[in-house]
Amino acid sequence: MLLLPGTDHEVCALHDFGGDGPPVLLTHGNGLNAGMWATVIPTLRQHRQCFGLDFRGHGGSRIAKPPLDVDRARLVEEVLNAVAAIDSEQIDAVGHSLGGATLLRTELENPGTFRRLWLFEPVMVPDGHERPDGDHPLVIAARRRRTEFPSLEAFTERLMSKPPFSDCEEEAVQAYAELGTYPTDAGVCLSCSGDTEARIFGSGTTTDFKQLKSISTPTVIARGEAVATGNELPPEMAAPIASHLGDGHLLPMQGLTHFGPMEDGATVGRAILQHLL
Repeated sequence: MLLLPGTDHEVCALHDFGGDGPPVLLTHGNGLNAGMWATVIPTLRQHRQCFGLDFRGHGGSRIAKPPLDVDRARLVEEVLNAVAAIDSEQIDAVGHSLGGATLLRTELENPGTFRRLWLFEPVMVPDGHERPDGDHPLVIAARRRRTEFPSLEAFTERLMSKPPFSDCEEEAVQAYAELGTYPTDAGVCLSCSGDTEARIFGSGTTTDFKQLKSISTPTVIARGEAVATGNELPPEMAAPIASHLGDGHLLPMQGLTHFGPMEDGATVGRAILQHLL
């Protein structure tokens, strides 16, 4: 794991998961980490060297000075730092939710960064759409989230006991849990606090979707087709984002929810390779 400092001295974490072929960078959703791709990576590694990024306040990173600055410009900076650390020319990138939106914003502001993009339900809020406020269920749930557990096993068992993680592959949940905790005298603590997750949900700026036309990078926007409740925005935005991109393609994926990459890693991995190869 390589820690990459930003201009504000906060760090992100870059993981080299190995594999054969050109590099691909994997980014995660809010509250998650690179471990979420655990069941996707074995398929990708057959043709790509896989790198996973933990944004600031997630996974292997630690907060230097709370409260954490979660401005989207900071996350774009971390993506660029990761690309520079990989030391490659144009690379491919894969993103989920917040990570997918950050990859799009990176390419929008830094054209030519990526050769191809594959994004699962990137969360971009269009102009005129209100962001979640303090009363939004996602924000409330994040702030109430328990952060300390007697053991890694206890944390994993709790995750697997109810949705959304009960519908995910156990290996993916286990990998997320391992990267997303650190040991304490009392057991383990989550590296991504409820406050960090809640502030990301409630922060950020809206996007003029018309600007997306300037992104000429061939991009797949994947959307889970399974009915899920609690956060309808990501699947609703998939088609508009794909249609506004200069070279965007919508990919409906049956049987998957917003957590699709953790639900069926092999299927997601094959879909990614079909676009990248």
